[in-house]
Amino acid sequence: MPNPTLQVFDKNLKRTGTLIDAYNIERRRRLNSDYELSFLVPMTSEDYLEKIQIKGHVRDERGQYYVINTRQRQRDKKKLTAQITCTHVMFKLNDYKVPYDEYIDEAYGIHISTLLNKISAWTGGRFTFQIHDTFDMWDIKDFGRTTALAALNQVINTYKAEIRPDNFVIHIHKKIGSQNDRYEYRTKKNIISDSFKDDSTNLVTRMYAHMKDGRTWVGMSADNLTAEERSLLQSVPGAISNGKVMVNYLLSPYVNYWGSDSVPFFDGENIQQDIEDPVELLKSTREELRKKEMPELEVTVTAADLYKIDREEHPPDLGDSATVYDPQLGLQRIAVRIVELTEYPYSIDQHSNVTLANFALKDDIDLIADLERSRKVMDNLLSGGRIRTEVFEAFAKQAVIDINNSKTEIKYEARGIVLESKPNPLDQVIMTSNGIILSRDGGKSAMTAITAEGIAAPAIIGQLGSFVSMLIGSGNNITQINTNGIAAGHASFGSAPFRVDMQGNVVANRLTANSANIYSSNFTNGAIVGSSINVGNGVFTVSQYGHMVAESGEFRGNIRASTIDGGTINGTNITGADILGSRIRTASYGERIELDPDGFVFYDGYNARRVTLGTNPSANISGHTYYNSSSQSQGLIYASDYELHVIGTNGVRIGANFGTTTLQGAVHFNNGSSVTGLVLSIGQISGLITQLNSLQSQIDSLRSNFNTHSHTVYLPSHNHGNTQNQNWGDRSFPTSTP
Repeated sequence: MPNPTLQVFDKNLKRTGTLIDAYNIERRRRLNSDYELSFLVPMTSEDYLEKIQIKGHVRDERGQYYVINTRQRQRDKKKLTAQITCTHVMFKLNDYKVPYDEYIDEAYGIHISTLLNKISAWTGGRFTFQIHDTFDMWDIKDFGRTTALAALNQVINTYKAEIRPDNFVIHIHKKIGSQNDRYEYRTKKNIISDSFKDDSTNLVTRMYAHMKDGRTWVGMSADNLTAEERSLLQSVPGAISNGKVMVNYLLSPYVNYWGSDSVPFFDGENIQQDIEDPVELLKSTREELRKKEMPELEVTVTAADLYKIDREEHPPDLGDSATVYDPQLGLQRIAVRIVELTEYPYSIDQHSNVTLANFALKDDIDLIADLERSRKVMDNLLSGGRIRTEVFEAFAKQAVIDINNSKTEIKYEARGIVLESKPNPLDQVIMTSNGIILSRDGGKSAMTAITAEGIAAPAIIGQLGSFVSMLIGSGNNITQINTNGIAAGHASFGSAPFRVDMQGNVVANRLTANSANIYSSNFTNGAIVGSSINVGNGVFTVSQYGHMVAESGEFRGNIRASTIDGGTINGTNITGADILGSRIRTASYGERIELDPDGFVFYDGYNARRVTLGTNPSANISGHTYYNSSSQSQGLIYASDYELHVIGTNGVRIGANFGTTTLQGAVHFNNGSSVTGLVLSIGQISGLITQLNSLQSQIDSLRSNFNTHSHTVYLPSHNHGNTQNQNWGDRSFPTSTP
């Protein structure tokens, strides 16, 4: 359900409260036109006395801000009521005057974003635009002469766009609203009352076309026509000759349906002064004919707002395509668009009034923007409802002076007819039998002369009309303008070193441009040489030193570089000296190998870590760690100073399925070590037995020698320091064997 009432804000969009006493809240929106909101409020209420301010704002349930422009007070006996009228903040664009130096006299091939960016800049960035579709480029004439709103209106009309304002963000579409016929107006469902009008006043079945300087597409290749257009024109004798279109009109496929014996065609005209390309004129005429080859239909419906009581129902929106079914009025599910909505969002008993049509109604933005200049002129003549006589008298006086000064005296002389200026008799126009002379010295010399030979003048100011050919120079040292285009440097158009054909294709031996906007390019045998490249305001740049920066990129082929710094590299082959980065992996998930500054890691198909390879500088070791399917360590192989360690968490198995397991070098078992399951045959230990027998023989020999050994010991006489224990030795004593 919608919010119960409006929110109110001051001129700086700071909230001041809620409009509790507002009633009869009505919102009116038209396609590419005004967005207006009005309501009533008692003048004795707090809403009126404290909250509502001129140039303040209100916000509806859609979150859209409206500017309070009008407060109309009215008395009904003792009842004092104010009617408040507000316009959408989009119309603040009318308050921004375009700077004089921003005016565009004429420009060619302009993208819609260029003009919208200018409008945004004129508002100091307060208004921005979002483009949701692709628009063709157009030539622009007289852009930005008045206000930002008038400039936006010119953009809409030129590029055939539709707008959807979201406060200060204006969305640009080719067509707004839903186009899937999701909304249906049908009797016995939601139509309370309706009216239906079809109008053939503007019906056109043959559309003539003219572009800038009165030119047409006559002589254009018929290949630019659709199959239907070509078939219709071929029914007219001489309309297509030698593969070229020889008429400047298109025919509607309904020409026979609407035509009669007395009026076979309903003619219309499409004049586009901003177009210079015949193909663009053809596209424009095609669109205009499609709009007018059927009668204009307009249906006005008062429809029940079912969405207010049933949330599954969708509310109608501006620009939506819809169908209408009321067979008693001749409405047999015709397809139309919602071009105007009058809504009562806060009243459940008031229903929307909808205008549906198969054409665009008159655009009120046109009226607002175009009348702005006239309003300011009248404001200068009127003050407080009274004529400012001093301004009006000065205007009238100057007008009389200008009229008198413009009078010319006509004389008939031997020279011919002389038109002589009364303020300055030396200014003369002399018409003779040989030509016309324009003189500033009474006819002594000619500033400009028009004779049978041609025109002689220091300058020709203005626009020249249609010409078959214009030549400057002679031989191959010539510049020519003809039906082929513009060429210079050769008498033959196709051999000229510089030429521009009617399709805008340019051939030039050398091009020097102080400034250029290139929307599409093709360099065949050339090179781009410049200090830097900047595309998309920094999206892609190349500095004068060859440093390239890009938001993203795709390369087909090989990339060769000495160093690559970055995050992710996808490709088949990478050739270079060094690859520097935080991580390299063969896949983002599942079975893969990853390399990062900590080492190698191998993952299985279930994303479990199975093998790691790395170093531990603090322990002065490096090696492998092996894990089971649950990423639990089962053992490691690592190297320290002068040793290689093989350690199992639960056990170590060393074996060979087919070959021999060889232990090379000395084998050492720590104290307490034991060996189980060792089975050796005599043949496998024959060498060991021989060595043990030899060792046993040596032991037996040592034992025998020890048992049979004897010797004598000589002891001198001594008493151990006591004469009472005198021992008389001084002789040898034999030993005994054990």
